[in-house]
Amino acid sequence: MNKLNVAVLMGGYSAEREVSLNSGQAVSEALLNLGYHVTQVNDIKELQNIPKQQVDAVFNILHGADGEDGQLAAWLNKQGYASTCCDYVGAAVSWHKDLAKVLVAKVGVKTPKSQLLSQVEDLVIIGDHSWIVKPACEGSSVGLFKAESPEQLKQAVAESLQASNEVLVETYIKGVECTVGIVNGEVLPVVSIKPASELYDYQAKYQSSSTEYQCPAALPEIWQKELQEDALKAYRAMHLSAWCRIDFIVDEQGNRWFLEANTTPGMTTSSLLPKAAKVHGWSFEQLVSQILASSGVTHV
Repeated sequence: MNKLNVAVLMGGYSAEREVSLNSGQAVSEALLNLGYHVTQVNDIKELQNIPKQQVDAVFNILHGADGEDGQLAAWLNKQGYASTCCDYVGAAVSWHKDLAKVLVAKVGVKTPKSQLLSQVEDLVIIGDHSWIVKPACEGSSVGLFKAESPEQLKQAVAESLQASNEVLVETYIKGVECTVGIVNGEVLPVVSIKPASELYDYQAKYQSSSTEYQCPAALPEIWQKELQEDALKAYRAMHLSAWCRIDFIVDEQGNRWFLEANTTPGMTTSSLLPKAAKVHGWSFEQLVSQILASSGVTHV
């Protein structure tokens, strides 16, 4: 039997290019170990240079807007490629954090109170608490700020708006950050995160050796089960498919607060989905194989 050819989309041009390259290299090695032919491509233009009949499936590992805002998924679907992309509607919905929050809240999953802003002058400050400021459309905690005062909040919004057209301002929830992976409809174990600093930002995710991860999570078992149930509710509310990772904060009372969804989670050695898959009983190669199966390609 001839080996199938998988094009691994990796790199791209977003703020998460380096993470995507690392993820793509790990995925490529796993696919080679599984017996597939692998071609690494940076973007759609490079993919178009390969005769379509030579591509049996596209494994998308482009992080950020390049691979997660729905445009890539729509193009691949229109061109008739089998791919690991989430359906383009679900990708577009989940990429916009405010819209994702609205849909998830409608099915009864809590999410922090928030404001969507396109200019500092629209900011409405209510209450005496801390806030989280982040771009409405970005990943890997790029551009994430915590503000402790109204003055800091205004400054954080102004800074964030320099890099993004829309900014989300959320009420800060003190608690344990957690994530739940879903692959082909199968819910993986909960991972809890203890960042080296207060915020689980880009530095804590990819540059710190002090961030701690626990799987099974450092939470009561009943809370973990409820998180998995909420993750499935959110997954369905946003019309997600294929594979994803859904992020939460669990406060001291056990309340679960939806933060965002990632339709192309990281696949580096420090990434969360592989950690959950390992506890689930999957090797990294098995995880990659399960993700590839979401494209409809399952046989080497």
